[in-house]
Amino acid sequence: MAEAENDNLVFLKKTGCKDAECLRQLTVTKILQSIPWVEYPAWAAEDLCDLPQKGKHVGPLPVVDGYVVPFAPLDIWKEKKEGYSDVPYVIGTTLQETEFAPVFANLSVWTDETYCWFVKARLNTFEKSLADEALDLYRTSEFCTQPERCVEKTYMTMVSDLRASCPNNELAKQAAAVLSSPVYRYQITYTPSRPVRLNNLFSYESWFSFHMLDTLGFFGTLDYSLGETTKADHDFQKLIRKYFIHFAKEGRMPSEWPEYPDGTALLSTSLSVEKDYRSAQCALWEKYNMFPYAWIN
Repeated sequence: MAEAENDNLVFLKKTGCKDAECLRQLTVTKILQSIPWVEYPAWAAEDLCDLPQKGKHVGPLPVVDGYVVPFAPLDIWKEKKEGYSDVPYVIGTTLQETEFAPVFANLSVWTDETYCWFVKARLNTFEKSLADEALDLYRTSEFCTQPERCVEKTYMTMVSDLRASCPNNELAKQAAAVLSSPVYRYQITYTPSRPVRLNNLFSYESWFSFHMLDTLGFFGTLDYSLGETTKADHDFQKLIRKYFIHFAKEGRMPSEWPEYPDGTALLSTSLSVEKDYRSAQCALWEKYNMFPYAWIN
């Protein structure tokens, strides 16, 4: 609580208020102008869809106050504290989760040389060996089914693994270790038939398995988002609906989708399962203690 109060001093100082009555009378405009969007706790951090820089963290929005939120959620699981809900649990990410709002608008025209330069510029702020090992694991040749954008796909996969996918593997492991209910993990690997602009807040047209693609598929809104869809788009939507409606009805997935960590379900136009999906990449980020730079809110 004391830490949260200290973080919120940034906001308080910007408002110029000295008491709660003043805060209650602030206009919407003044509130928006006072919020620490960029400086810590950085509620609108500009690099959440990019590789991190050492020491540049984002503060959490939820406050572990010891009362409403008595402990950090992961600590409740790790220490098996009383009060958590033991219910069936599904944890999912998309392979290029961060591609809905990349920092660099010219990402689609990057060369291999540019890609290597940016990776080193970001990750060398940690240890030089990290950048070299990352470039060895994330080769652009892995994603060259669309050669003109394979560099973009590689970079966004690297960022997404670090910021979202690998940390969520850790979340799933901790849930599976504690809960008696089934825990499932999935990764969306489907690439839509055409680029998608997520909404009016984000001007970038996403080409790959971007943030919220699973949601669009489940609610059948790819027709709206894409403007025109293909049979493959429809097959992806049917697959998403099939498994999640089954889960909602039965409280577990069908037998072909194993519980985690026995397998991760890869969802595209069909389902496939891998035992240790992208384990080498995730081991790299864990080795260099990069999980504190994950999406935490």
